[in-house]
Amino acid sequence: MFWSPPISCSAVLSVLLVHAAAAQTATPDSAFLSQSRALTEQRYAQAIQDQSRLYNGTEYVNYARYYQASVGNQFFVSEQEALGAVEYDGNWYQNVPLRYDLRLDQVIIKQPTSSFYVQLVPERVKQFTVHGHRFVRLEGDSSTQSVRPGFYDVLLDKQVKVFARRTKQMQTQPSQNVTKAEFYAFTQYYIQTNHSLHAVKGKGSVVSLFPARRKELQRYAHDNHLTFSKETREQDIIRLADFYTSLPEASQAGGGSY
Repeated sequence: MFWSPPISCSAVLSVLLVHAAAAQTATPDSAFLSQSRALTEQRYAQAIQDQSRLYNGTEYVNYARYYQASVGNQFFVSEQEALGAVEYDGNWYQNVPLRYDLRLDQVIIKQPTSSFYVQLVPERVKQFTVHGHRFVRLEGDSSTQSVRPGFYDVLLDKQVKVFARRTKQMQTQPSQNVTKAEFYAFTQYYIQTNHSLHAVKGKGSVVSLFPARRKELQRYAHDNHLTFSKETREQDIIRLADFYTSLPEASQAGGGSY
């Protein structure tokens, strides 16, 4: 089910009733008219249900506004809404104005008929896209605390998958007689092989996942000047993992499904 900017309930009903009225004029049969009106009401109810399903979360309050000053914000890329798409309860909704709160790991949307914001139920969001990124919900690994349930940015989606877990933390401190909130961003990278997630930080941790191709991976990293510095770590991890997928036995790594 694809989402489009909502129209008012009365407008939907008016249009549908016009069609029903036209059918009434053209066909005097009362049984047909009864069926036509029932179908009109059914379509109206379905239109309202399709729109309302996405807005049944709890109210979201921008807690950063409680502080007199702030440095940064809690959102991914921007505190302004951006058009995205959400797969919610198995249905796709397109062109949804949304924000992603990295501190709370919450997808935030605005109710179309009010000024309230809603945070979607995380367990019912399979994936969403915003600012050119695709996030999927992973349930994590119960055997380790380092892989937590939540939304992960898909960086590479091949036989081997690369994810980024993007979060923010908030610290408060007094500053010139006011309380200031400061937000700090953190990113942890993961590679999925054989249906398991592995945290990676640099060349060594990536190469160790594929011991049979250690030499080829090390040579590729050296020849392509992959330094895994703070500034290039994300792209270097993607490039090295992507290179591995081009090797003959990469299909056996089996990144698995989400």
